[in-house]
Amino acid sequence: GQCLATTADRNGNGWIAIREYAMKLCANARNSRRRSIIFLSLTLCLGLSRPAFALDEAKVHVAGTPNITSFVYHVGKEKGFYREEGIEIQPIMAGMLQGIQGLIGGSFDYSQMLGQGGSAIMRGAPLKIVMAFDSRPSWFLLGTKNMKTIQDLRGKQLAVSSFGAALDQMTRELLPRFGMEPMRNVILPAVDPPPNRLAAFLSGAVDSAVLTHPETLVARRQGFSQLLFFGDHLEFVSAGVVATERNITQKADFVRRFIRGALKTFYWLKENEKEVVARLAKATKSSEADGLELYRTGFKLFSQDGAISRRLQERMIALQRKVLNIEKEVPPESVYDFSFVRTGNKELGKGESS
Repeated sequence: GQCLATTADRNGNGWIAIREYAMKLCANARNSRRRSIIFLSLTLCLGLSRPAFALDEAKVHVAGTPNITSFVYHVGKEKGFYREEGIEIQPIMAGMLQGIQGLIGGSFDYSQMLGQGGSAIMRGAPLKIVMAFDSRPSWFLLGTKNMKTIQDLRGKQLAVSSFGAALDQMTRELLPRFGMEPMRNVILPAVDPPPNRLAAFLSGAVDSAVLTHPETLVARRQGFSQLLFFGDHLEFVSAGVVATERNITQKADFVRRFIRGALKTFYWLKENEKEVVARLAKATKSSEADGLELYRTGFKLFSQDGAISRRLQERMIALQRKVLNIEKEVPPESVYDFSFVRTGNKELGKGESS
């Protein structure tokens, strides 16, 4: 008959079930010889078929800078959480716009970039946001050494990401709160990916820049001024999982298992501060103290369970409609689908999504 290992590799608890099944068969066997044959057959099936089973490959568009949200992919791969679900994950760095275009075209199976992904959906791309890692942004606004407050940005260039991406949307939302109009009082050149933005800022090519937390540590060490932390002022969802509608409808089990792997990693990151701090320090080539700062800042920004409330969904849609000049109403259901997260949380015994 067909080996049970195939089923087991697609189910996180399948290997335990096979062992229990083997024991029951052995207990019911009529004699020791038959017992030995059954046990040996199942052991061989379990031991030999698992590595031979072809895992489903998942190519994921990820950010270029290491951070706690991208760890949901990188650490999940190292820890084997996706392999437990029968998936071989391949995190691949690409620009935000190029990555989303690749997702639509089939070069990627998923993307981490919810800002650019949401913008594409609003323009009609056949995508859905199926998991949210954060509910507040982890970006920092840095200025030259002689800048003291955000008001010093007037008449200056502030480097952000590509138009319509999460960072661009957040910056355009934030500046008016301080009495400045984007592109009128402050010019917003697009500089991607983030390492290029840091290089442009450090070289003096731009007056200020919005940087990731690891890049902010680098700039601060060189005496540049931290003017603002976005997470203190905004609710915004920027990292998670964007999937194609094609996969959601035609390969729902693939998406379900991928989200289970992401949820396992998501909760592991929340529960293992010491190891994550060490990994962050190593990935960013920084000190243990810096790693701890990265972790504790990132921890506060995490969503509760991989989903966001309908209120925040509506707020994100309203913001993106404003930035993209979209007049028509856009219901949350056309952008977000957290059903896989709710199912995964229930299967893993975690709290239900709001």
